[in-house]
Amino acid sequence: MRVRQLSKPAAGTALACALLMGGWFAGPVSGRAGAASHVDAPSTFADPPRDGSDLYAFTSPEAPDTVTIATDYHPLQLPGNAVTLYPFMTDTRYEIHADSSGDGRPEVTYRYTFRTQDKRPSGTAAAVTAPVRSLADKAVVFRQTYTLEELRPGKPARTLVDQGAVAPSYAGSRLMPDYDALRKDATKTLPGGGRSYVGQIADSFLFNIGPYAKIRFGIPLVPEINPVSLLNANTMTLQVPKQALAFKGDPRRNPVIGIWATASRRTVDVQGGEEAAYAQVSRMGQPHVLETMFPDSLPVVGVPGGLSDQFQTRSPAQDGDWGAMIKQFREPFAPRNISFATGAAAPANPRTDLVDFFMNGVEKVTTFSVNQDVDRAAVRPAEVLRLNMSTPVSKSPHRETLFEGDPEGYPNGRRFVDDADAIQMRALMGGLLGAETGFLTRNNLIKTPPKPSTGTFPYRPLPH
Repeated sequence: MRVRQLSKPAAGTALACALLMGGWFAGPVSGRAGAASHVDAPSTFADPPRDGSDLYAFTSPEAPDTVTIATDYHPLQLPGNAVTLYPFMTDTRYEIHADSSGDGRPEVTYRYTFRTQDKRPSGTAAAVTAPVRSLADKAVVFRQTYTLEELRPGKPARTLVDQGAVAPSYAGSRLMPDYDALRKDATKTLPGGGRSYVGQIADSFLFNIGPYAKIRFGIPLVPEINPVSLLNANTMTLQVPKQALAFKGDPRRNPVIGIWATASRRTVDVQGGEEAAYAQVSRMGQPHVLETMFPDSLPVVGVPGGLSDQFQTRSPAQDGDWGAMIKQFREPFAPRNISFATGAAAPANPRTDLVDFFMNGVEKVTTFSVNQDVDRAAVRPAEVLRLNMSTPVSKSPHRETLFEGDPEGYPNGRRFVDDADAIQMRALMGGLLGAETGFLTRNNLIKTPPKPSTGTFPYRPLPH
């Protein structure tokens, strides 16, 4: 495909770059961030502890009978130092949901709740008062523990972890000379198989602000940098057996699951009831969906109460009836921006291929029709992160996955090496319809996450 060269006024490009970078780097300074991809929904800008930034799901490389699901919150955390602390909220339910029947409702939910023990001396900000090498050290004066429950409809909750230790925010090499030891202390083995780690990590998001600027704003000339390359986040990284996730417990016959994560805040009980009520304030599914598809999703142009805010409070079971959301996929704005920035021709609307990509899955790979035992009449369109658990672990993973012959990785789950923006750019420009799109991303300079993953659970890089 021939690409024509476009000239742009330098002043306009510089102004757009300044706005773009201002929206990103407002995070560490103002406490603002976004849901499901660091900078999208206005409702979560001022609520970073409940702000879901990334969701990952993949077959565990060293334990292929399990799936690892990582949910990251409170992004854009400053590198480790003695005066910052990023705790989980004790009035919030952080939940991972897995749908194996395709109706947009979970067959299983994993719920994390937190407790805090704060013995810091007055005026002390760090979690520790002296160098520590173990979470049992008395110098750890700010501690959090968590309960992990497995919830299934019609069955009593099952506690998988009680009083699990949270690895505290990294306070720097002087106070925490061996954070890896603290992480090992915080890693719990689950009954029936699997593991759980809760704590801080270096942000794994493979992000490139250059391609992102083309998708979001149609800006062709933005330096390629990863704004999270030196920043941290909180994570709940969970490894569970595939049998626990599959429909009827059979991952061979029913390998496809849909995964999403939510954070729900406890609300004021004006009725005086015994059971506290919780309101969902954050939802994560596929990466960068709101920023790619919803025009009201950025801090620069965000609209409080708009579609991206509404998305945070909705269930996937409602997505198929939400005409305003489906319209964003059928008539997307991003291809026009990419065309303006690159000169490539954008496919014509309506984009039924994008409706399928975001709401139904990849045919014969992540659609629920792959599952042999589901009621196909009950399957609903939904924006979730789909994973085919029967896909083997790739020996040579490629950051652009299905477009470069790698069947594993987003949109078949999501790994830390996957370049979500490059994949979505190619899908937006007709890559799923057979258009040649490799030239759009071939020369991208950022090809790996900011910090490499480890080879074993929890796979996450140690915090900066």
